[in-house]
Amino acid sequence: MTALMLTRRGRSAASGEEPPALFDAWGGGPTLEDVISGVWEGLAAHASVTCPVCAGELRPQYSAGAGVVGGRCRDCGSELS
Repeated sequence: MTALMLTRRGRSAASGEEPPALFDAWGGGPTLEDVISGVWEGLAAHASVTCPVCAGELRPQYSAGAGVVGGRCRDCGSELS
């Protein structure tokens, strides 16, 4: 098991700028919110999407009705609900 500790430090002494907030886009890539929203959009359209954990196939999971209630990855077993 790996533990990850995220800290927010004060202003950089060299540049005098605040570091980015944890959930701000940084480095030009998508935010966590962008990634998860995109996955949900695909699942809601009853489509398989790329797993945000392992890049495998995340398939929609259904409730007793016709609605999508989440997804499960065929490769790593991760679930989104």
